[in-house]
Amino acid sequence: GAMRRAARVDGNQSQLAAAFRSLGCSVLSLAPLGKGVPDLLVAINGITWLVEVKMPNGKENELQVEFAITWKGCRAVVRDLQGVELTVKTMKFMA
Repeated sequence: GAMRRAARVDGNQSQLAAAFRSLGCSVLSLAPLGKGVPDLLVAINGITWLVEVKMPNGKENELQVEFAITWKGCRAVVRDLQGVELTVKTMKFMA
């Protein structure tokens, strides 16, 4: 049903979560929440971002777009290791 679909994670999520951790970040999976909430809560040096994980050609769905528009915090979309590295660099720059 809807709950099972909400919990589906992109195939690269565990790899990219591990990449965030290897760069010194804390990572919490929010994927079970669904409802357009980004997949990961990522923190480093006191800075916390929400991160949406997508496959290289993946598109954000309507709920994810709506969440992004209304969320007043920092949020990134990552599709690959370069995206992870850029996000962490940006987070460290803000710290």
